[in-house]
Amino acid sequence: MSVKENVATFITKLPKVILLCVIIYLISLNFKMANEEPREEQAKTELSNVVPLDAVKKYFPSSTGIEKINDVRYDVKAGQQVIGKLLVTTPIADDLIGYAGNVPLFLAVSNEDVILGLTLLNNSESPGFLKRLEKKNLFSAWDGKTLEEAEQLNVEAVSGATMSSDAIRGSVKRALAFYLERDGGGLDLDWMKLLQHVLGGVVVLLALASMFWGGRMKRWRYVLQVSSVLILGFWSGYFVSLELLFNWLLNGIPWGARILLPVIAVLALACPLFLSKAYYCAYLCPFGAAQELMGKMRKKKIAPKGVWKNIFKYTRIVYFMVILALLLWGFPLDLASLEPFPAFLLTAATGWVIALAVLFLLLSIFFARPWCNYFCPTGALLDLLRKADTKESSDRRKKMIGEFVALAIFLVILYFILR
Repeated sequence: MSVKENVATFITKLPKVILLCVIIYLISLNFKMANEEPREEQAKTELSNVVPLDAVKKYFPSSTGIEKINDVRYDVKAGQQVIGKLLVTTPIADDLIGYAGNVPLFLAVSNEDVILGLTLLNNSESPGFLKRLEKKNLFSAWDGKTLEEAEQLNVEAVSGATMSSDAIRGSVKRALAFYLERDGGGLDLDWMKLLQHVLGGVVVLLALASMFWGGRMKRWRYVLQVSSVLILGFWSGYFVSLELLFNWLLNGIPWGARILLPVIAVLALACPLFLSKAYYCAYLCPFGAAQELMGKMRKKKIAPKGVWKNIFKYTRIVYFMVILALLLWGFPLDLASLEPFPAFLLTAATGWVIALAVLFLLLSIFFARPWCNYFCPTGALLDLLRKADTKESSDRRKKMIGEFVALAIFLVILYFILR
């Protein structure tokens, strides 16, 4: 398509894109308001909101309260006596985001400057990743160390949950550096992580080349699929999902050291919106590639016919709309359990998610990419951005004008309702 055709196609998408953005904004506003306390109550409960006293009593059973000394240090008191201290990573490390959000925590420290333990504070990180970190004993890696020893300690990231473990390691290091009045030290180069990002970047570029030069890149299709499953899926745990997009919407996008996943997400959204090409779903999705590889076991596929064809034509968009409606209503959904993608993180995924993934991998032997074609809500979202009426006719112009008028009326009504 020429630039002029792309622009014309994009304009036809604008009404539904604007409507989708408004709905997503209302969902995020709804959840953010639900998590905010009234301002007059906030000042009274500031300390207990940051560090609950019950969590402190785990390390200091006789504690009766805590006193904030600076942005990191909180003294733990039993009456008027200081019996220990806490090093709290919020707000100084709030910019360190894991998979779905930042991971605030505190280190309980004795008066002898020995770390007693690490406790996570209220966070929006994916529970599956945190469960994996707990199994790998990441949270206890600093126990028993003095603050000086802990600052010099090189704790390894946990494979399969690297973004979550990086956020926790970075938060601890920053809190220790702040307390010990250090500059944070130099950059620790993790060669394995660097290799992971380089290979992941190669897979992303190979998928882009396949999207633009499909015919010439056809012989690389099998390599791309295997690489997507092994490198992006099992090794990195990089996949675009509703859970990821929703949490980034609420908590921000983790640009910086873990830039590859945000780049993948941006390309997944931008290519269908501006180029009308299904980049992520067709070329990069690890679970889509896994289904296609499983499908090679049986060449002849079953295609829904008759009434089933009409039903499965709409199951994916209906599933997506139901999820969107429940979120708009304020219903707290566990989005990670609604898609099979977390199954790549075997030790972090729930049994239900693994069973869902196995079921659709087995179905893909008989049906062509059944999850992608009939159920995937993330795919439905990307398809909404991709599809447009490309027929050149006066009817298209009338339809587009009608959609803009309907959208304007909807936004005006919404404005008066919200006001």
